[in-house]
Amino acid sequence: MSEIKPSSTPIGRGAGFERGAVTLLGLLSLLVGAAAIVVGSGVLGVFRAQRPVADPLVVQWVQVHSRLAAVIGIIAGLVLFVLGLWWLVRALRPEQRPDFRLERSDSGDLDVTAGALSDAVRADAEQVQGVKRARVRMAGTDRSPSLRLTLSLQEGTNVRHVWEELDEKVLARARQALGRETLPTAIRLRLDRAPKQRVQ
Repeated sequence: MSEIKPSSTPIGRGAGFERGAVTLLGLLSLLVGAAAIVVGSGVLGVFRAQRPVADPLVVQWVQVHSRLAAVIGIIAGLVLFVLGLWWLVRALRPEQRPDFRLERSDSGDLDVTAGALSDAVRADAEQVQGVKRARVRMAGTDRSPSLRLTLSLQEGTNVRHVWEELDEKVLARARQALGRETLPTAIRLRLDRAPKQRVQ
Protein backbone atom coordinates (compact mmCIF):
# COMPACT_ATOMS: atom_id res chain seq x y z
CA MET A 1 0.00 0.00 0.00
CA SER A 2 1.32 3.46 -0.84
CA GLU A 3 1.99 5.92 1.91
CA ILE A 4 -1.09 7.95 2.87
CA LYS A 5 -0.46 11.59 3.70
CA PRO A 6 -2.89 14.39 4.50
CA SER A 7 -3.78 16.06 1.22
CA SER A 8 -3.18 19.76 0.74
CA THR A 9 -5.70 19.80 -2.10
CA PRO A 10 -8.59 22.02 -1.05
CA ILE A 11 -12.18 20.78 -1.16
CA GLY A 12 -13.21 24.02 -2.87
CA ARG A 13 -11.46 26.27 -5.30
CA GLY A 14 -8.54 28.16 -3.82
CA ALA A 15 -9.18 31.78 -2.96
CA GLY A 16 -5.55 32.91 -2.85
CA PHE A 17 -5.96 35.60 -5.51
CA GLU A 18 -9.11 37.04 -3.94
CA ARG A 19 -7.54 37.09 -0.48
CA GLY A 20 -4.38 38.74 -1.79
CA ALA A 21 -6.30 41.41 -3.71
CA VAL A 22 -8.61 42.18 -0.77
CA THR A 23 -5.63 42.34 1.61
CA LEU A 24 -3.78 44.71 -0.73
CA LEU A 25 -6.82 46.97 -1.09
CA GLY A 26 -7.37 46.91 2.67
CA LEU A 27 -3.76 47.88 3.42
CA LEU A 28 -3.86 50.63 0.81
CA SER A 29 -7.10 52.03 2.24
CA LEU A 30 -5.66 51.82 5.76
CA LEU A 31 -2.54 53.74 4.75
CA VAL A 32 -4.55 56.43 2.95
CA GLY A 33 -6.91 56.79 5.93
CA ALA A 34 -4.04 56.97 8.42
CA ALA A 35 -2.28 59.59 6.29
CA ALA A 36 -5.48 61.67 6.10
CA ILE A 37 -5.91 61.51 9.89
CA VAL A 38 -2.29 62.49 10.54
CA VAL A 39 -2.41 65.40 8.09
CA GLY A 40 -5.83 66.59 9.24
CA SER A 41 -4.95 66.50 12.94
CA GLY A 42 -1.88 68.70 12.47
CA VAL A 43 0.49 66.22 14.08
CA LEU A 44 3.15 66.94 11.46
CA GLY A 45 3.12 70.62 12.38
CA VAL A 46 3.23 71.73 8.76
CA PHE A 47 -0.51 71.54 8.16
CA ARG A 48 -3.27 73.06 10.21
CA ALA A 49 -6.13 71.05 11.60
CA GLN A 50 -8.56 73.41 9.86
CA ARG A 51 -7.03 72.72 6.47
CA PRO A 52 -9.73 71.52 4.01
CA VAL A 53 -9.67 67.93 2.85
CA ALA A 54 -9.42 68.95 -0.81
CA ASP A 55 -6.38 71.08 -1.56
CA PRO A 56 -7.38 74.55 -2.85
CA LEU A 57 -4.94 74.19 -5.77
CA VAL A 58 -6.63 70.94 -6.79
CA VAL A 59 -10.08 72.52 -6.49
CA GLN A 60 -8.98 75.46 -8.60
CA TRP A 61 -7.47 73.19 -11.28
CA VAL A 62 -10.70 71.15 -11.45
CA GLN A 63 -12.74 74.32 -11.84
CA VAL A 64 -10.51 75.61 -14.64
CA HIS A 65 -10.30 72.24 -16.44
CA SER A 66 -13.77 70.96 -15.69
CA ARG A 67 -14.15 69.01 -18.96
CA LEU A 68 -10.81 67.26 -18.60
CA ALA A 69 -11.60 66.44 -14.96
CA ALA A 70 -14.95 64.97 -16.02
CA VAL A 71 -13.28 62.84 -18.70
CA ILE A 72 -10.67 61.58 -16.22
CA GLY A 73 -13.43 60.78 -13.71
CA ILE A 74 -15.47 58.88 -16.32
CA ILE A 75 -12.43 56.90 -17.51
CA ALA A 76 -11.46 56.04 -13.93
CA GLY A 77 -15.04 54.95 -13.21
CA LEU A 78 -15.13 52.76 -16.33
CA VAL A 79 -11.78 51.17 -15.43
CA LEU A 80 -13.02 50.40 -11.91
CA PHE A 81 -16.28 49.03 -13.32
CA VAL A 82 -14.47 46.73 -15.76
CA LEU A 83 -12.10 45.53 -13.02
CA GLY A 84 -15.03 44.83 -10.72
CA LEU A 85 -16.92 43.01 -13.46
CA TRP A 86 -13.84 40.92 -14.32
CA TRP A 87 -13.36 40.05 -10.65
CA LEU A 88 -17.02 39.02 -10.33
CA VAL A 89 -16.91 36.84 -13.46
CA ARG A 90 -13.67 35.22 -12.27
CA ALA A 91 -15.16 34.44 -8.86
CA LEU A 92 -18.38 32.99 -10.32
CA ARG A 93 -16.73 31.05 -13.15
CA PRO A 94 -17.07 27.27 -12.71
CA GLU A 95 -13.93 25.51 -11.65
CA GLN A 96 -11.90 23.95 -14.43
CA ARG A 97 -12.36 20.23 -15.02
CA PRO A 98 -9.30 19.15 -16.97
CA ASP A 99 -9.31 16.54 -19.70
CA PHE A 100 -6.28 14.30 -20.05
CA ARG A 101 -4.20 13.01 -22.95
CA LEU A 102 -2.72 9.60 -22.25
CA GLU A 103 0.34 8.61 -24.26
CA ARG A 104 0.10 5.16 -25.81
CA SER A 105 2.97 3.71 -27.80
CA ASP A 106 0.88 1.28 -29.84
CA SER A 107 -1.98 3.39 -31.20
CA GLY A 108 -1.09 6.99 -30.52
CA ASP A 109 -2.49 9.28 -27.84
CA LEU A 110 -5.84 8.78 -26.13
CA ASP A 111 -7.95 11.67 -24.85
CA VAL A 112 -9.89 11.00 -21.65
CA THR A 113 -12.49 13.50 -20.48
CA ALA A 114 -12.76 14.56 -16.86
CA GLY A 115 -16.35 13.30 -16.77
CA ALA A 116 -15.40 9.82 -17.95
CA LEU A 117 -12.62 9.51 -15.39
CA SER A 118 -14.87 10.85 -12.63
CA ASP A 119 -17.57 8.31 -13.53
CA ALA A 120 -15.05 5.46 -13.50
CA VAL A 121 -13.68 6.47 -10.08
CA ARG A 122 -17.21 6.90 -8.73
CA ALA A 123 -18.20 3.42 -9.91
CA ASP A 124 -15.11 1.93 -8.25
CA ALA A 125 -15.67 3.87 -5.04
CA GLU A 126 -19.27 2.71 -4.75
CA GLN A 127 -18.02 -0.89 -4.84
CA VAL A 128 -16.07 -0.36 -1.62
CA GLN A 129 -17.75 -2.10 1.28
CA GLY A 130 -19.60 0.42 3.45
CA VAL A 131 -19.83 3.15 0.81
CA LYS A 132 -23.44 3.97 0.00
CA ARG A 133 -22.90 6.81 -2.48
CA ALA A 134 -19.91 8.57 -3.96
CA ARG A 135 -19.43 11.90 -5.67
CA VAL A 136 -16.24 12.47 -7.64
CA ARG A 137 -14.86 15.61 -9.22
CA MET A 138 -11.67 16.21 -11.13
CA ALA A 139 -9.83 19.46 -10.50
CA GLY A 140 -6.51 21.11 -11.20
CA THR A 141 -4.98 21.09 -14.67
CA ASP A 142 -4.09 18.42 -17.20
CA ARG A 143 -0.47 18.63 -16.04
CA SER A 144 -1.30 18.70 -12.34
CA PRO A 145 -4.62 16.91 -11.82
CA SER A 146 -6.27 16.35 -8.47
CA LEU A 147 -9.29 14.41 -7.32
CA ARG A 148 -12.08 15.21 -4.89
CA LEU A 149 -14.22 12.51 -3.37
CA THR A 150 -17.29 12.80 -1.20
CA LEU A 151 -18.29 9.44 0.24
CA SER A 152 -21.55 8.70 2.06
CA LEU A 153 -20.92 5.81 4.44
CA GLN A 154 -23.42 3.42 5.91
CA GLU A 155 -23.92 3.50 9.64
CA GLY A 156 -21.42 1.30 11.48
CA THR A 157 -18.90 1.27 8.64
CA ASN A 158 -15.25 0.66 9.49
CA VAL A 159 -13.69 3.90 8.28
CA ARG A 160 -10.14 2.52 8.37
CA HIS A 161 -11.16 -0.36 6.13
CA VAL A 162 -12.84 2.04 3.70
CA TRP A 163 -9.73 4.23 3.68
CA GLU A 164 -7.38 1.31 2.97
CA GLU A 165 -9.57 -0.23 0.26
CA LEU A 166 -10.04 3.17 -1.33
CA ASP A 167 -6.29 3.68 -1.62
CA GLU A 168 -5.39 0.12 -2.62
CA LYS A 169 -8.08 -0.31 -5.27
CA VAL A 170 -9.86 2.87 -6.33
CA LEU A 171 -7.09 5.45 -6.21
CA ALA A 172 -4.46 2.96 -7.37
CA ARG A 173 -6.52 2.31 -10.52
CA ALA A 174 -6.96 6.04 -11.09
CA ARG A 175 -3.22 6.63 -10.76
CA GLN A 176 -2.52 3.74 -13.10
CA ALA A 177 -5.03 5.02 -15.65
CA LEU A 178 -3.38 8.45 -15.64
CA GLY A 179 0.12 7.00 -15.61
CA ARG A 180 1.03 8.88 -12.44
CA GLU A 181 2.74 7.82 -9.25
CA THR A 182 0.79 10.33 -7.18
CA LEU A 183 -2.68 11.83 -7.50
CA PRO A 184 -3.51 14.45 -4.85
CA THR A 185 -6.93 13.55 -3.47
CA ALA A 186 -9.18 15.32 -1.00
CA ILE A 187 -11.69 12.99 0.64
CA ARG A 188 -14.78 14.06 2.56
CA LEU A 189 -16.62 11.40 4.53
CA ARG A 190 -20.30 11.63 5.44
CA LEU A 191 -22.15 9.21 7.66
CA ASP A 192 -25.65 8.30 6.49
CA ARG A 193 -27.97 7.73 9.40
CA ALA A 194 -30.26 4.75 9.41
CA PRO A 195 -33.87 5.65 8.60
CA LYS A 196 -36.11 6.03 11.63
CA GLN A 197 -38.61 3.27 12.16
CA ARG A 198 -42.15 4.09 13.09
CA VAL A 199 -43.59 2.41 16.15
CA GLN A 200 -47.00 0.99 15.37
